[in-house]
Amino acid sequence: MDRQLYSLGRLLAKFLICLCCTASLFAPNSYSSSLNISPAQLALLQSMSPSQREALARQYGVDLQGTAAEYAIDEPVQPVVSVVPRDANDESDEYRNVEVSESDESMESELRPFGYDLFAGEPKSFEPVNDIPVSSDYSLGAGDSLKIQLYGKQSSSFELSIDSQGQIQFPELGPISLAGSTFAEAKQRIVDTVSRRMIGVNASVAMGQLRSIRVFVLGEAYLPGSFVVSSLSTMTNALVLSGGLAKTGSLRSIQHKRKGRLIGTLDLYDLLLNGDNSKDASLRSGDVVFI
Repeated sequence: MDRQLYSLGRLLAKFLICLCCTASLFAPNSYSSSLNISPAQLALLQSMSPSQREALARQYGVDLQGTAAEYAIDEPVQPVVSVVPRDANDESDEYRNVEVSESDESMESELRPFGYDLFAGEPKSFEPVNDIPVSSDYSLGAGDSLKIQLYGKQSSSFELSIDSQGQIQFPELGPISLAGSTFAEAKQRIVDTVSRRMIGVNASVAMGQLRSIRVFVLGEAYLPGSFVVSSLSTMTNALVLSGGLAKTGSLRSIQHKRKGRLIGTLDLYDLLLNGDNSKDASLRSGDVVFI
């Protein structure tokens, strides 16, 4: 008899531990059914004071403090919620609960630096431009060619290139020095020479193949290095060829240097915001575009 009473006491004491380790006697019915405790015994345990429960546990050999951790139950985790208006058009104070989504914060658009994508991208190829009219102040050099048409008493046509000595070898007239002259000066010189030395013959002069030059794009460029470009190329043409500016480069101060001397400075904001390309200087062989 005493043994049965002892077993029942320990059973009740263990159930008491479960009740004490939960908030506000959390889910008591589930514990009572698993331990085969009658409703009357459950009501009796719930009516006891804390000191009476501890005395009952000690009476039947259960250390309430020592074994409580074994039966501890974690508190349920509450979901994180925020309040938002029930209706976007409803200005009332009614709210509803919705789950917070961390991806909402990533919906903000990323701010991008202004102007850097104008010349961005590595060009797959670059072919010098040769089929556009040149200005009258274009400076001729070795590698440029001129198309000369003779008409009148004699009719013939030639395409003559300026050699490394800066001359063209004109048939029947010999060499004519043109290097360093502008296109307008060279054109007039050829016309005068033909009319003076070939009686009854006139000449028409047009620009032929343009020479190529080598320039350098250095500093904070996407692809710094040396590039072969058309003699009509400007600073912006060289920037396009080098893939534009690196993110660490300045669009406000791009220097044009020739033989170590600063020729001018290009502010790309003048071009982007105002359409002003007056500082977009033409390049010569050996020039440096420094970002």
